[in-house]
Amino acid sequence: MKSIGKFLQWSVAAALIFVIVFWGNNYRYFIYALVCSSLFYLLLQKLILSKVASGDGVRFDVNGKRITMQRGKCIAFVVLLAAVYVLTISIFSVSPSLERKEFALTHPSWVATKPFIINFETKIHRGKTKYAYVDIEYRFAANGQLYSRKLDKAEKHYAFLPIMSQRRFEGMRVELFDRTNRKIADKEYVLFYNPQNPERRMFFVADDSFYLQRSWLYDILFVYSLLFLIIIIITLLFRKDYNMRKKKPNSTIHYYRRTDYYGNR
Repeated sequence: MKSIGKFLQWSVAAALIFVIVFWGNNYRYFIYALVCSSLFYLLLQKLILSKVASGDGVRFDVNGKRITMQRGKCIAFVVLLAAVYVLTISIFSVSPSLERKEFALTHPSWVATKPFIINFETKIHRGKTKYAYVDIEYRFAANGQLYSRKLDKAEKHYAFLPIMSQRRFEGMRVELFDRTNRKIADKEYVLFYNPQNPERRMFFVADDSFYLQRSWLYDILFVYSLLFLIIIIITLLFRKDYNMRKKKPNSTIHYYRRTDYYGNR
């Protein structure tokens, strides 16, 4: 039963990693994070080893298993990789210009063109994560043929605070509409397509160096700030309680010895 439970745990973890790396985000970002975290690990190896080896007593994980030196190093690398990966996704998500340059560098054989914008429309997504988005219909020529395509959710606009009114929804939609209209009027958008297969293409609306509202981080930044504050408060409370317990004197073990037994012998 333990082996089956462990197999299910690893299966769920592997499935979650697969969804995050290869479906929810660009897989190249994971490669960048893996390379950077490996370099950071080599540079900070002495510090990491000292932290893993230090401490009073034996350390245990959530399953009650002892954390050895080798396992501690693996856990440290995984934590470092996760932190660098989140940071990498965050940087690319708030910088349309950096995202465009990264795609152009990694796809040197793809052709960049300015398609003709037929129509665009801004809408509101009212699910658990609420945001405004724009659908763009465009036309471009490749290899002597004319292609007409529609791109759903080409650009998104998130809100920092929780949205409670219809007026705020409409304000987000109008703000994204005006932004998209300016980008189209300034010819800032660009389309990359594979000349061997024009169906493979990538459309970029804007070329801003920094635009926080297009990132999902902007939507959860308010929630993250609250969670971070709660974690800090809980950590301080537990640390205070731990320090108070540590200051208490250790319990004394009393031994009883029968003197009459030794005296009568």
